[in-house]
Amino acid sequence: KGDGVVAIKLDAELDIAPSSTLRAEVANLLRKQILDGDIPSGERLIETEIADQLGVSRMPVREALRMLESEGLINQIPRKGLIVAEYTENDIREYYTIREALEVCAIKIVIDKISKEELEELKMYCRKAEEAHTAGDIEMVCRWTAKFNERIYDSCEMPRLKEQIKTTQKYLRTFRFTSFKEASRTEQALKEHAEIIRLVEKKDYEGAAHATSVHLRDAMRAYLKLWKQRKGRI
Repeated sequence: KGDGVVAIKLDAELDIAPSSTLRAEVANLLRKQILDGDIPSGERLIETEIADQLGVSRMPVREALRMLESEGLINQIPRKGLIVAEYTENDIREYYTIREALEVCAIKIVIDKISKEELEELKMYCRKAEEAHTAGDIEMVCRWTAKFNERIYDSCEMPRLKEQIKTTQKYLRTFRFTSFKEASRTEQALKEHAEIIRLVEKKDYEGAAHATSVHLRDAMRAYLKLWKQRKGRI
């Protein structure tokens, strides 16, 4: 891997919206192709090659690659350069185990501190994700569930705990977009989110902790299934 030129799919010209930047557009294009598997795990990304294919200068490509590195989608490897993140099955299981421990701890703290306004905001994200799922808009499902995941632990008021959760989530982004292409998993995940919020609102500590564990274990099984499919192992 990495010996040839990475083929960037150009289905349309880069679309620069007034509120956007070339850096963001390049990052969006590369991110989607990594998440869709068009640029596979372990592939080397070379700044000059990408710039040539896209017909842009190296600077926005360099900045876009830094963005993707900060998101955990690519890694800087000594003597190899920037490589699309590649994990073993044990890595995935370890990340989910750590994430479960952290989020089960956090959800109990959230119950004590979350406001009615914050609860309503989370319910709104759930509704918006369900509406997007019904409309078949995978990108918006991802966007609303990401907002849900980002906001649910805000009220725990423990920035270090939240940062640790964010770090583990970052390493598991690679298959999130693809997993939402499976309607059954999407529907189940949205139901699990709604159930977690219902139990938080009821102040059911053990119920919310259990629902969080179930959600993350189901997510891990779905993630591993996709990972093995991409690896050609099933």
